[in-house]
Amino acid sequence: MKLAYHPTTIKLHYNHCPYAVRLWKIGMPYDRSVFHTGVIAHAILEEIGKNPQEEPRVLADKVVEEYCSKGRSYDGNPEPPAPFTDAIEGAQLALNWHARYPVPNGPDIYHEHPFAFDQEWNEVDYYSPKARFRTLLDVVEIKDEYNEEKHRPYRTAIIRDYKTSWAATADELDSFQRKCQALVVWLKYEPDIIILEISNLRLRCNFQREIIVRNYTETLNHWKKEITLAIKTLDNNLNPNPGIGCIGCPYSPKCEHFNSMYSSENVMKRYIAAKEIIAKLEPQIRKAAKDKPPQTMSLGSIGYAKKERKKVLPSAQATLLTEWKNQEGTIDQLFQQLDLGVRTVEKIARILTNNKQDREDLIRRLTRMEQYSSFGIHKDKRK
Repeated sequence: MKLAYHPTTIKLHYNHCPYAVRLWKIGMPYDRSVFHTGVIAHAILEEIGKNPQEEPRVLADKVVEEYCSKGRSYDGNPEPPAPFTDAIEGAQLALNWHARYPVPNGPDIYHEHPFAFDQEWNEVDYYSPKARFRTLLDVVEIKDEYNEEKHRPYRTAIIRDYKTSWAATADELDSFQRKCQALVVWLKYEPDIIILEISNLRLRCNFQREIIVRNYTETLNHWKKEITLAIKTLDNNLNPNPGIGCIGCPYSPKCEHFNSMYSSENVMKRYIAAKEIIAKLEPQIRKAAKDKPPQTMSLGSIGYAKKERKKVLPSAQATLLTEWKNQEGTIDQLFQQLDLGVRTVEKIARILTNNKQDREDLIRRLTRMEQYSSFGIHKDKRK
């Protein structure tokens, strides 16, 4: 029986290594603790959406209690209970989001919406043995409306994806995952307009992209062909390709090819492997060292140590301006001495403009692009 693939499985090949998909196929476990906070936040928002008559805090407490005692099951695979601190953080993120953006509910609003398709892109049951592509969408809203000017009905599909990463911003709207989401909703609901949303729970803001389907039909079909090819590729015997793709790979701690790269005579490969090991260990060490004195080691210590640094006082601008005037200096002369950084220019541009286009135009007039040499490991940017 052929396997059903998820967008995340295809991304393992895109972003890391074909061998990572082989390990996924055999059910190799990996550390999923980084997902606890997000999983619980998602679960609470789902419960709020499905039970609008219930008190959100009561629903959140029930989710925390269940996930911290029994754990959860994802795609039929049981996972261990979540740590209480991660659960509380996830619950607070969800409740804060709901307070600002109330979770919608209604007959045409679907939470944790399952999609599954067979080899020929016919829709099948999510757990059907014929399924070749599966995905779960956080929220799908279907709105059937009528255009009075054009005298015809039209359908809008809103696809909302909750994110708990600080880095999840407008760039995510062009990602591979967004292509998959737009495609499955287009195939099932045949909307005239697709609105993709990234809802960043930490930043408490929405990022949107609108797709007018009649102008995007060719692109949507291209995405379907791209995913079809990826599925056929993943069915093959997948050879390892250790290298920069090992960075961030969830399977690196249990991969024999990663281990051989770490013991390689090639200093570049050892450097990549060492960086990945540090990236995996540092969150664990930070968590273990939190609220504890530094652990003494030979020639030093590891943990959080108190340090000092200079901070500009809130009153510094007023004080500086007063002192400058006392020396008979003008504001123009003071301004010439200030060293404007890109962040300050962008901040002022936001104040001076009323929309994104005007802001970007002003920033282009105030800044220029230049190349510089940056040392490190640079991964290919892939959507």
